[in-house]
Amino acid sequence: MGAVLRPGHPDCQSAATLRENVRSVRLAGAQSVHFYHYGLYRERSLDWVRDALTGSAGADPGRPSGRESERGDNAMGAVPKIAVIGLGIWGKNHALAYADYDGCELALVCDADPERARATGGDLGVEWTSDIAEVAACQADGVSIATPDHLHTAVTMQMLEAGKNVFLEKPLATSLPEAEQLAAAAAKSGRIALVDFQNRWNPAFMNIKESVAEGQLGAPVMGYVRLSDSIAVAESWLSWAGKSGPEWFLFPDTIDIIRWIVGQEPVSVYALGRCGILSGRGIDCWDAIQALVQFESCFFTFETSWVAPAGSPSVVDSRFCLYGDSGKVDCDWAYNGLTFVRDRVEYPWIPIGTRDRYGHLTHFVYEPMRHFADCLAGTAVPETSFDDGLRNVAVIDAIRRSLLEKRPIELTP
Repeated sequence: MGAVLRPGHPDCQSAATLRENVRSVRLAGAQSVHFYHYGLYRERSLDWVRDALTGSAGADPGRPSGRESERGDNAMGAVPKIAVIGLGIWGKNHALAYADYDGCELALVCDADPERARATGGDLGVEWTSDIAEVAACQADGVSIATPDHLHTAVTMQMLEAGKNVFLEKPLATSLPEAEQLAAAAAKSGRIALVDFQNRWNPAFMNIKESVAEGQLGAPVMGYVRLSDSIAVAESWLSWAGKSGPEWFLFPDTIDIIRWIVGQEPVSVYALGRCGILSGRGIDCWDAIQALVQFESCFFTFETSWVAPAGSPSVVDSRFCLYGDSGKVDCDWAYNGLTFVRDRVEYPWIPIGTRDRYGHLTHFVYEPMRHFADCLAGTAVPETSFDDGLRNVAVIDAIRRSLLEKRPIELTP
């Protein structure tokens, strides 16, 4: 009797899983083991096959094997090792992206919840810890940080002080002084320090940026951009929602993408907002905010909220519109062309943490993590710096001041 195994998704996610599958079928009486379509899988799958058949990888799932180990020991062609801190809803995608990418090695995962860290490490076949100090002391070249918004500063400072290159989820921080502290520390460290402004890899916005740069719409005149979430995000998804808010959770994406597309800096803001719905449910943050932002030669209205109806077609409610002096562009990035009608109308959302039917992570949201790995390997130039993150926080800080002081706020150049 023989057995046929697939050395990749969906049957196994790591060398350790494949070794266990081979051991199981041999114990069940298989006299031979074959591997289905191994020639179509990633190069590392060949290492997994060899290790599963020979047992050469040992019992330490946190160490690379075969060609990966040889590359990692070669200073000229070393594959960068990356650790991930924060394994919540989005942090798990950081870990998955690095585990999937041939351009790096996922070396360690960390979460304050030991069970979550253990589960993620087991799923991906890597070492895990619940102690941030272990990450600072480990041999990782870079650390990807996806802790809750309000916890970014302390963790990032610790990693920079330990000499790590860092990739940080937006926002850079939830206060301007902390953002300034992080930007200064990153500059002083001389390390690679990036913020995850993922929509710079969104094909729609890359197309829009090129169109504006080439003058296809003429000079930008005005625009409108909305990014709101279903109330379920604040109520159910984020236990720390009251320590953040839609301005910190959603404005970073839209403010960065407009600054990037038009190539101009904001100079003033005036904002209106409302509280009451979420605070009445025990979540102390803004319900909705609308901000008029004047750039150097154009202006945009930014809108965000955490109170979109739970029955909306998508958890994300979004719209983008830009008028130039000779053209216009519209984009609804929550709608991908598919509409399902069952008990309600539904637009399928981003397939977070899932692969396509061929085992690949194809969505653009994984590209910033791969970009970080490429920067560590020296094959890419950093796209989104902590200075970008600081400028982003400065705008949000001005919006919050405008809300509280009920007046326009000028931004310092």
